[in-house]
This record gives sequence, structure tokens and C-alpha cells, in this order.
Amino acid sequence: MKRIQQYFILAILSSCLVAQVNDGSQAKPTAAVLDFEGSGITTQEAQVLTQRLGSELVQTDALIMVERNQMSEIMEEQGFQQSGCTSAECAAEIGALLGVQKMITGSFGKIGNSYTIEARMFAVETGETEKTVSKTYKGEVDGLLTQIQIVAWELVGLQAPQDLLAKAGIQPPMEEVAEAPKKKSGSKWFRNTLILLVLAGGGAYAAMQAGGDVDLPEPPDPPTSGMFMIGGGK
Repeated sequence: MKRIQQYFILAILSSCLVAQVNDGSQAKPTAAVLDFEGSGITTQEAQVLTQRLGSELVQTDALIMVERNQMSEIMEEQGFQQSGCTSAECAAEIGALLGVQKMITGSFGKIGNSYTIEARMFAVETGETEKTVSKTYKGEVDGLLTQIQIVAWELVGLQAPQDLLAKAGIQPPMEEVAEAPKKKSGSKWFRNTLILLVLAGGGAYAAMQAGGDVDLPEPPDPPTSGMFMIGGGK
């Protein structure tokens, strides 16, 4: 009876993963997160932070995550305990059991008033570490929630949303903001020059009809910055 339940759980998990793949997510690898170890913090705090990491990994939309309750049921059926699985070999074995491609493990620590976060993601098939993220945070333990959310984005190689960065006191990059005025400046110069040439052309035509000499006005100086250049220059 116990083995039948195990096969039933595995069938449900496989069906869920296949459904997500057929739903246009074939490029996304499957992954699972093991409970991070805690040193200097309570087991409950370590579990809460691990859960937050898993939830934020879902928000990145870069991985197909195995739900925590499904993973716990399968591990219990096979006699595995997350708390005793600290080596890469053990994590890879659990990953193979779950049928995922990536496993994420790590630890939280506290030294004085500072907290450390060590997270790594590795391929189950080869056991090779693909990405590691390390952070040191000084402050209340609640602040670790934001830090672990940022870690989730960095693990999958993406930049965290600006609201998370601002919450952590990190200044988001300003390249896009700085680039916008340059483009606008070049466009405005081109528009003004075109209008001036049209008006000057009309005045010159009227003067020639009257038989007079024509002095055309000088066009405005081009902007010193911006991407636009007359003549198709680069």
C-alpha cells in the first residue's frame, strides 16, 4: 500500500511538470530547494527564509519549481530527511528522485550583528555548481527576507525588481534614465532645423519672385550629445 502511494505521488508530480512544459515552458528547467542550514539562527527562522527563497524563485519565472509539500511527501516515502542532507551528493540524489534538473542548497549564519547568506544552484545530472551567491547583511533578522528575495533573482542570473532593490537600500542602475534626454535633444534639434529650412525656403522663393537678393539664416548648432548625426554617420 505504501509503495502504491509513492507511485501515485510520483505520477502526480510528473503530470504537473509535463503540463507546465506543454504550456510553453519547455525552455525552463525544473528545480527544487532544500532547507538551508542555519548557524546562529533558529531552525524555524532558517525554514521561513528558505520558503521565502522558493516563493521568490517562482516569481522570477525562470524555473519550474517543485512545490514544497510534494517534495516533502516524496522524501518521506523514500526515508529521506532534509535536515540530514548537507552534501552535494545527497542533494543530487534527492534531485534525481524528484526528477528535477536543478537543486538549490545553502546556509544562513550569524556572526555578531551580521548575517551571512550562502546559496548555490547545481545541475543534478553532473553535480556541477552552476551559480553561487554570497551576501552579508547587518541589521534585524527581518531584513533577511528582502535579502533572500534578491538572492533568488541573482541565482537565476536576473536583476531583482527595482522595488526590492530600493527596499534593501540599493540604488538601481540609471543608464536608461540618463540616455533618454540625449535622444530627445537630438530629435528636437532636427525638428527645429527642418522647420527653419522650410521657412527659409519659402522666404527665398518669394524674394526671387520679387527680384531681390536672398540671405538665408544660419541653421542652429547641432547638439553636442545624442545619437543623431547628419549624413548617416555612426
